Amino acid sequence: MNTSIHCDSIPSPTPSFGLIMIGGAMVGSVIRDLRIANELAERGYRVHIFWAIDESCPFDIHPDIVHHKFFSAARYNGILQNIFRWKISPIDDFAGTAFTSLFPQKMRLQMYQKGLGGFDFIKWSLNGLIRHVCRGVETDPGMLKRFARIINREKITHLLPNLSIFGPFCHAVKPYVNHELKYLNIFQGYEVYSNYAEDIGLRENLFRALAEGARHADYPSMTVSQDYKTRVKEDLNLTDDDLTVMPACVELSDLMPLERAEQLVASRLEGYQNDRPLVTYMGRQDPEKGIDLLMYAAKILQERQIDFQLAICGTTAWGSSYREACRRIADNLRLPVLETGFLSDDERTALYRASYCVVYPSIHREPFGMVPVEAMTQSTPAIVPDLGGVAELPFADGLQAGLQFRAWDSADLAQQLELLLTDRAMYSRFVSQARAVAEQYSVERITDRELELMGLKENHPEQVLYHQPTPDSTKVGVS
Repeated sequence: MNTSIHCDSIPSPTPSFGLIMIGGAMVGSVIRDLRIANELAERGYRVHIFWAIDESCPFDIHPDIVHHKFFSAARYNGILQNIFRWKISPIDDFAGTAFTSLFPQKMRLQMYQKGLGGFDFIKWSLNGLIRHVCRGVETDPGMLKRFARIINREKITHLLPNLSIFGPFCHAVKPYVNHELKYLNIFQGYEVYSNYAEDIGLRENLFRALAEGARHADYPSMTVSQDYKTRVKEDLNLTDDDLTVMPACVELSDLMPLERAEQLVASRLEGYQNDRPLVTYMGRQDPEKGIDLLMYAAKILQERQIDFQLAICGTTAWGSSYREACRRIADNLRLPVLETGFLSDDERTALYRASYCVVYPSIHREPFGMVPVEAMTQSTPAIVPDLGGVAELPFADGLQAGLQFRAWDSADLAQQLELLLTDRAMYSRFVSQARAVAEQYSVERITDRELELMGLKENHPEQVLYHQPTPDSTKVGVS
């Protein structure tokens, strides 16, 4: 049966964007796209955000952006589905929404990341979404119709799903939309939920659904690095024409005065000395980040009597066991480490500015890496492994702002660190080029590139009347 409600209409002359975001379970993946959303709104475009699983805003959002519920974590995991076998009920969705209203965002994020009484919220929420995508999102026409009502009412012309798992939703909603609707797919973090799919025997089914979502997209799907493009192409059997490279983006902060940076760092890192080079790891203190490799390399340099101090900073997502293990390793190596956990935005910027260099020794095929780019915004060179998308970051347009080391090789990492600490001419060149490299990843530049990919680069939304949302649109749920 043809469910299309297309009518003859003239496509909206002004682009209006609907970003589909996942919250709660994978809040880190939204940062790139929320920055894009803010930039689009700042330029005068109409922007709507549809929140799946939960609403999780890690920073302030432009006041003109309108928020909607896409679906809650319980929609595809509800009790009624267990009774009636895949029968999707709005009651389950309502129950999930009620949960998010009972607890503040900070508490919910802790539940998602650490679990509650042994219950794994991430696994539960993602497994339900994966099962639904694999059986076909068109099996929930109620949600698609309600999604389309908002698209039609707000005249949304372009959908930007922040995860490729939402691509099938964008394709499936089109028959219910009464104007031209396009979507731009992005692959970031797909390997995370594909691991969950493998655990429930649906990996190949999920890959087929993701590939179809990419093939149906109106533009080549974005991947955050050249290495990631190769990986997606191989895993999903896509072609070069199906994909393009569009990296993540950073806020290009002003260069912090060095004296202020050193004062902030001294207030957080006991024992910090501003007259000695500071080698820094900043990021999650979890096993895949390879912090122990950096510690072994630091010990090698200590034995060679190379002067520096080592800082390890950041929180964890998977518990404190690896962090404690690294502390024990440092004790056994008799290696002094300046260590702390969470840092505010100002403190993190100060740490980048006060550091001689930042080392990001990830042991897995990192698709991208915000930390090296953020460090470069403060004119601080970075040392990265020669594995994954992170390997590409210190290089742009013939410029260089850091070095690579052989992945998993502490001895080579020690060699590259020693080179950076002793070759002052090379180091000065990297410092002078670091911000220019970082500018390649600025929010403004990446937004320009996305608009150009969609053929919208020359559009000037400021020249037309802003289409005001309906007064209750911030409360509309897609149930």
